Amino acid sequence: MFMPKVALSVTLEEGNLIWLKGRAAVTKRRSLSEALDALISSARAGGHGATASRSVVGTIDIAPGDPTLEHAGAYLQSVFAASLQRPFIARETPPPSGARSRRPRKPARG
Repeated sequence: MFMPKVALSVTLEEGNLIWLKGRAAVTKRRSLSEALDALISSARAGGHGATASRSVVGTIDIAPGDPTLEHAGAYLQSVFAASLQRPFIARETPPPSGARSRRPRKPARG
């Protein structure tokens, strides 16, 4: 089955980037993206990491008084409304003293 690829920006620690570059070279991948894609595909197939599938059963607590979640929507709306009532103060902090502003340099006249 063909699955189209989707562009994604990834930020890695320097050590992980160096390791991935080495892995790409050793496995003769054309790019870092291809090496990362192969690594993730292998992990999903069970080649790396956990050997058994994990379940999310038991990771969420449902209120005993609302086992079918009939009142969950109203509860979330009330929590959201309450969060909007809290004061929000936004301040722009000045740059530290001695910091230069980043303005593009003017080209030299000549």
